[in-house]
Amino acid sequence: MIEVDRHIAIITTTRADWGILHPLAEALRDDRQVRLSIIAGGAHLSNRHGMTISEIEEAGFDIAARVPMPLNDDSAQGMGYALGSACWGFAEALGDLTPDLAIVLGDRFEILGAAAAALMARVPLVHIHGGEASEGQIDEQVRHAVTKMAHLHFPAAQAYADRIIAMGEDPARVFAVGSLAVETIRNQTIADWASIAAELGLDPERDVLAVTYHPVTLADDHGVAPVLALGEALALFPEMQMVITGVNADPGSSAVAESMHRLAENHPAAVMVPSLGHRRYLSLVKAAKAVVGNSSSGIIEAPALGTPTVNIGPRQDGRLRAASVIDCAETPNAIAGALTQALSPASQSLAARCETPYGGEDTCRQMVTALKTVPLDGLLIKKLRVADDIRSEADMDIGFKPLELVR
Repeated sequence: MIEVDRHIAIITTTRADWGILHPLAEALRDDRQVRLSIIAGGAHLSNRHGMTISEIEEAGFDIAARVPMPLNDDSAQGMGYALGSACWGFAEALGDLTPDLAIVLGDRFEILGAAAAALMARVPLVHIHGGEASEGQIDEQVRHAVTKMAHLHFPAAQAYADRIIAMGEDPARVFAVGSLAVETIRNQTIADWASIAAELGLDPERDVLAVTYHPVTLADDHGVAPVLALGEALALFPEMQMVITGVNADPGSSAVAESMHRLAENHPAAVMVPSLGHRRYLSLVKAAKAVVGNSSSGIIEAPALGTPTVNIGPRQDGRLRAASVIDCAETPNAIAGALTQALSPASQSLAARCETPYGGEDTCRQMVTALKTVPLDGLLIKKLRVADDIRSEADMDIGFKPLELVR
């Protein structure tokens, strides 16, 4: 095995992606053959979103570069300006640091700026959690665009690896290693809920719900109407405590956040927290009777923690699901019915024993090995696997149909 010194940059822009990337960052920082640079930007540097860069620093990491973005204007024009600002800032950071590889995760709009900056800087891009689908979101287009700009892929499931390959990517550069978040849940001790509940002013002996709802970026109202429906449904469960987490920095986030604040104010036992941090959030989800909302954490983390999910609306359409995920429409009756089902003994028992489709073996170790050993020479050169190449593989059916030309 060829082992060489590598300078690897991790780009993080939100509390959510850092919570997933944290164990990989630790493994790279502790590896003597790797020089790690953390580039933090976006919501990490926003007071409105909890100034979560402190979580990175408190974990003992130095910040190599900071990329602030204007996130106060969540209109389409404002978010476009923020994306342009991200591209500029990440270009400066990558130009100054000149890493051998740059890592991004997921489908946040700002990583499109990071990917474009890496492309222009001739820095090979590593994409984690590619190949997934979230058909109700702008994220869908962002994710696949980043896949086509990336040179190394770490999808969280084999089905997603197959999709990346079907998009024309080289199978030798695609590693279906599973989810870092699921591995973290399996390998780490989850923080004690009683102490966290006390911090939040909640009774650790009473049932609690984790409520996480983000804008639906392709909906005309960005998901405000479903929040009103969610409030009506949750009002039918006054005995339940609720922890409502902050809203992503997405188009329409201000209106959705305002509606979520009103929801919290109107419920007798609800608290709203801009950012719990990954450690406290996992503790909440494990203790909760259900995760309610439209966050990917209800699809990936909650099943791994044995907690049922009430998944509202189309935001997660297309993602693989565990049996413990209950999908419902964006109406009060549908949400209340799904939550009643989630709270039933049968659903609680199912969630406690069901398997997640995002599990893997030694996810972090496999990533580190690939990052350290992938040959850098020629990595920037990508060869598109055309449809004829894909169709020649008898075991892969992607539904390709040749076009009949009219002569």
